[in-house]
Amino acid sequence: MEEYEQINDNCKMLWRENFQITNEKYTQVYCYIFNDNNELLIVKNEENNNWTIPGGHPEKNEEKLDTLKREVLEEACVTVKDIKYLGAVEVVENNEIYYQLRYTAKTKEILPFKQEWEISERLFVNLNDLDKYIKWANGKTFKAQILSAKNSWKI
Repeated sequence: MEEYEQINDNCKMLWRENFQITNEKYTQVYCYIFNDNNELLIVKNEENNNWTIPGGHPEKNEEKLDTLKREVLEEACVTVKDIKYLGAVEVVENNEIYYQLRYTAKTKEILPFKQEWEISERLFVNLNDLDKYIKWANGKTFKAQILSAKNSWKI
């Protein structure tokens, strides 16, 4: 039996590797992006001062990969290649189920960083240093996603 990670009283999450989404509701498309040194791209959200991976919410009628590419370019000023689907985080919040899609990719082009949206910084970090930046790096769901990304690139 798969075990959910309890986030708070009203929310729990479960990593579903290779989950094939059909008509299920999804609210996010995020990507684990690696440079040539196998360092992970992270971005800092100015509003809450948290580091995370780049991604965001789909716009109306936007395809999943279009969301991914747009959000990564807007937030991190990076273009990507070799995009691979990893799976989805199943979120149960206030008894509603929705999904957060996760991909991995390699950097294609690293453009000069310019802050246009809520992201104030971008950084490539060694995977061993993630917990110094991302508060939930040691959480069950995040660790499972990182493992999926690492395995897909044989890191």
